[in-house]
Amino acid sequence: MSATANKAVLRRLTEQVNKRNLAVVDEVFSSTFVLHDANQSHWPRGLEGARRMFTVMLTAVPDLQLTMEDCIAEGDKVVVRWTFRGTHTGPSVTGGAPTGEPVTALAIGIYRLVAGKIEEDWGMVARCVTRTPWE
Repeated sequence: MSATANKAVLRRLTEQVNKRNLAVVDEVFSSTFVLHDANQSHWPRGLEGARRMFTVMLTAVPDLQLTMEDCIAEGDKVVVRWTFRGTHTGPSVTGGAPTGEPVTALAIGIYRLVAGKIEEDWGMVARCVTRTPWE
């Protein structure tokens, strides 16, 4: 796939997650997907792991909106600079009670795609404007 087509996969993912259509996970993630995150070393692989990423975020922040600030692609990799915004009204990944506070996190993700599907994700929260419930 071209770099342009790979960027379109990330744009589609963003659009559909913002609409709460998590069926997009089956469309854009590989069945052998791997999340590379030092804080989540036991994260499930495959579609289960991809679904869990969004389920965790949307459970803690049901009104979450993802914004792609920048999207750069070369070869089989796409880099996205993200802003995540919403309100912490659900239980957090660490078991903390909802705060009812707005949350904003800035992040960068590097994605490797194979045949139009996200195979690997290296993501990092670059800066939390407010503390996020999925830290």
